[in-house]
Amino acid sequence: MNARLARRQAALAAVALIGALGAIALSRLGDDSDAAPPPTATAGWETAQVSVFEPAAEPTACGVTVGEDTVGIAHPVLPCGAKVVVEHQSRQAGADVVERGPVGGGVAFELSPALARELGVAGAATVRWRFAE
Repeated sequence: MNARLARRQAALAAVALIGALGAIALSRLGDDSDAAPPPTATAGWETAQVSVFEPAAEPTACGVTVGEDTVGIAHPVLPCGAKVVVEHQSRQAGADVVERGPVGGGVAFELSPALARELGVAGAATVRWRFAE
């Protein structure tokens, strides 16, 4: 095979690869499969590792100043104000997302101290959670 033919075949292969990647990208436009599911009444229970966060004096990323009586969760993905139900050892409580951003290592989300007290969680724990109806 001469060099000219090899360059031409390489160029055609590159054009085909770019076309295939473009087609894949276009087919995924509007695909929200990686997005968090919206709150629905039919959402099932999920299991998660959680811990308790310490309230700070300044407002959170959601604009909430977390006090000792604030019932809420800090979640890295869910939008501010999303309503969830959390269950631990047969105790259930409703809560809103009051903080967004990184959470402690090894946990899916964190509970406010008031929510942790309500559920009987001290430190790290495994809970069940779902979106509120």
